[in-house]
Amino acid sequence: MSNEKKVVTKIEIQKNNGKRVNVYINQEFAFACSTELIYMYNIVKGKNLELENIKEIVDQDNYIKCKSLALKIIERSYKTEKQVVDKLVRKEYGNHTIDRVVDFLKKYKFLDDEKFIRTYIDEKIKSQGKNKIRCALIKKGIDKLSIESELEKIDALTEKKYALKLARKKYDVVKKTGVNYKKIYKKLGNYLISRGYNVNIIKDVLNDVIDKDECEHNTKSKKEQDLNSDLNTLRIAAERRYNIISKSESDSIKIYRKLCNYLLRKGYSYENIRTVLKSIINLKGDTV
Repeated sequence: MSNEKKVVTKIEIQKNNGKRVNVYINQEFAFACSTELIYMYNIVKGKNLELENIKEIVDQDNYIKCKSLALKIIERSYKTEKQVVDKLVRKEYGNHTIDRVVDFLKKYKFLDDEKFIRTYIDEKIKSQGKNKIRCALIKKGIDKLSIESELEKIDALTEKKYALKLARKKYDVVKKTGVNYKKIYKKLGNYLISRGYNVNIIKDVLNDVIDKDECEHNTKSKKEQDLNSDLNTLRIAAERRYNIISKSESDSIKIYRKLCNYLLRKGYSYENIRTVLKSIINLKGDTV
């Protein structure tokens, strides 16, 4: 077969893709390629093809397919060089083909890691600290020196400005829960750490945002609200039980003891029970 002349005996358009054709040599399927390559290499029925010609055509076809895929990848969203290469490798394109495609994309500025870094930082700096941005860019395969070069352009005041904005918004939510100053400080601190801010910025922001007196006041108010809520729940339970017991018992001391034991079994505190029971029994005209 190697010494036999390789003559194109058939060229047929693929059924599922009108832009691609199957080429037969000596009555056997040889390769498939883009229709544009048929015209580029003037492949016609009866033409002799050398092995070098076939390899060149197949390589060029792989390049066209690989380039088309790469353009679709970056069309959806801007990508780094590594992100594009990784996707092409997963599609099992060879290194030579991928290198050619990357060179093409760089030549026409479809791939530009420096631009990607600037765009990414401009977008993320409003909601993330340098640490998180740095880690994300490294994962995307960008050179560390290039990342640091751009991050150095962001001054601490700018980073702190956005950290303050995030912290104030979070603080307005957290302080309503009634937790104390230490818990709020820890919760906000952990939140800012998760957003990628460094320790110095976090300390400055927390000191600016958290009002210790306000926290303590809110904590006290929350405790009072919880106590009132617990007492109201206890009062309702005690009233219902009182109405049942008083139908068969007239001795206020016995009523008191029965109610007390009942409510203790329900898990209420003795001090709260005493407060509520005295109020209920006095309201009913009894004395303990």
